[in-house]
Amino acid sequence: MANILTDPPFAADPPIKLNIPAKTVGLIAGILGIIGVIFLGLFGLIAALALTTVSTACNNLNSLGVATNCGTTGIFFLALIGVIGGAVAAVLYLIGGFQMYNLNRNGKNLVIYGLALGLIGGLLELIGGLGAGSFVFDLIWFVVGWYIVVISRWPGDAPLVATSLPPGGYGSPPPPPPPSA
Repeated sequence: MANILTDPPFAADPPIKLNIPAKTVGLIAGILGIIGVIFLGLFGLIAALALTTVSTACNNLNSLGVATNCGTTGIFFLALIGVIGGAVAAVLYLIGGFQMYNLNRNGKNLVIYGLALGLIGGLLELIGGLGAGSFVFDLIWFVVGWYIVVISRWPGDAPLVATSLPPGGYGSPPPPPPPSA
């Protein structure tokens, strides 16, 4: 049985047909994976750890009766897990993207799994209290990225859109010479 996430039924005849080389998609996924690892791994993880620490300290103070309201809301531990999931997702599509760039077909699955893990991480961040705007971005990123990865074509695959050249364009025989007078 085929995996519905990595091999959806519409992959052979998608509704929006684009001829996108898998090598190009892999390079872009790898570069975006590097950016994601830097931002989620460094800045996101530090921010989530700080929020979790502040929330824990506030809850400890509240249990002692010292503070009544620290201004923190949310389940920051879930947000921390979501940020870690997002960082792991970025690593997955970093590795998968460069595998696709090197024409390794298994890289496509890694990129798709990375996108799915990023979406789950975004949902955990939403539940944890980091905001709905982040999840909306994650949802759009997943849908568009997943569709492009799924329809991307390897060298030798049949193109989705027939490439035809206009008459007299590249690939057609040259026009006959003018008649001599």
